[in-house]
Amino acid sequence: MRPSFVRGFAPSLHLPSRLAKRALVLWAALGLAAGTRTLPAQQISAPDTIPAAVVRAAQAHAQPGDRIFVHVWREPKLTDTVLVDERGEVMLPKIGVVNASSLTIGSFRDTVRARFARYLKDSPVDIVVLRRIAVNGEVTKPNVYYVDLTTTLRDLIARAGGVAETGDANKVYVVRGQERTLVKDWREDRSVASDLRSGDQVLVGRKSWVAMNLLPATSVFTAVASLAIILLRK
Repeated sequence: MRPSFVRGFAPSLHLPSRLAKRALVLWAALGLAAGTRTLPAQQISAPDTIPAAVVRAAQAHAQPGDRIFVHVWREPKLTDTVLVDERGEVMLPKIGVVNASSLTIGSFRDTVRARFARYLKDSPVDIVVLRRIAVNGEVTKPNVYYVDLTTTLRDLIARAGGVAETGDANKVYVVRGQERTLVKDWREDRSVASDLRSGDQVLVGRKSWVAMNLLPATSVFTAVASLAIILLRK
């Protein structure tokens, strides 16, 4: 059975239109990055401008800590989710060790398919690379999420329920090792700082005390002032 965290990797499946369109764009971008045509041109109904996150995903490499979902159609015993180890390698059933980090995602996919083709006939292979990202701080649903390579920082925060009422949307950080980077344009996904890697932590900061208490304090002040004016008129 396909894990629930895997989204839209086969455009021909009966998916909601938004996911199907996103998957189709990703397949087209991966094909361009690998120098191959994944679909006939007349079958590609993607936007004229491929989103920046999709382009970067096509050019990306798997990293230590990533999970790779390998789905071999009609071969459930070969379908598995494997972890990219510290050397950038994965151990796949039937075909053994593959160095995932040395190849782009498109090239890695083609390599795995070619190796499986030695043993299997008419069994298409789908591959989805997932990043492990922790989302903490002032979000509605802080947690550890596995997300595909097209997921932007904006998508990830939305998946975590969005910025909480106590959160400050101007204090969104990506914590990587000992470095903490403020991402000011995370809603527009314009900065490479919004690109995510396995092991990253997304941290949403808290509003200042003044920002959270200004409205209640103003309301109290207004009420007191109004009462004072009424008393003075008597």
